[in-house]
Amino acid sequence: MLAANHVSQADPLFLGEMILAQGRTPRFMAKASLFQSRAVGWWFRSAGHVEVDRSDGRCGIRAAVEAVERGALVVVYPEGSITKRPDGRLMSLRSGAVRIALETSAPLIPVAQWGVQAIVPAYEGRVVLGRRRRRVTLLVGEPVPLEDLRELPRATAVTVGVQRLQDTLAAMVDQLADEHAS
Repeated sequence: MLAANHVSQADPLFLGEMILAQGRTPRFMAKASLFQSRAVGWWFRSAGHVEVDRSDGRCGIRAAVEAVERGALVVVYPEGSITKRPDGRLMSLRSGAVRIALETSAPLIPVAQWGVQAIVPAYEGRVVLGRRRRRVTLLVGEPVPLEDLRELPRATAVTVGVQRLQDTLAAMVDQLADEHAS
């Protein structure tokens, strides 16, 4: 499983390209409205992406667990949406990625991305074109340690796991943002 920060509508294109270059096929968890869209709905379904109904996240988690158990590489944006922070940094995370990883024993690998928002700014509905090439960076971290949490009560394990993922991913995003600023 991959857990990535979300800075732009175009994030899945860059992250997907990185995954495909490694010989794997990503299965993104995506909001239900994308599956219902005429433009991309059938593609989301036929490509095996995981539908998440935000009013009942348990169904999305169950579907993701089934996909991971079938050997799929599931990609989660644990913020639940594109960041709303003006500086583009990480928002608070939801618990789904950790819940799926704990249930399946799949490694939970953090991925930080930065620079995509310079090409497709979040919530602006436009692509920034120009002569200057934009730099997009993806940083893949070590798996977040969760094995020691399996003996804890589930709620405690999830809370601790989410905090570990939050700390790890936030540090990675901060690193990339700082590198791009210099």
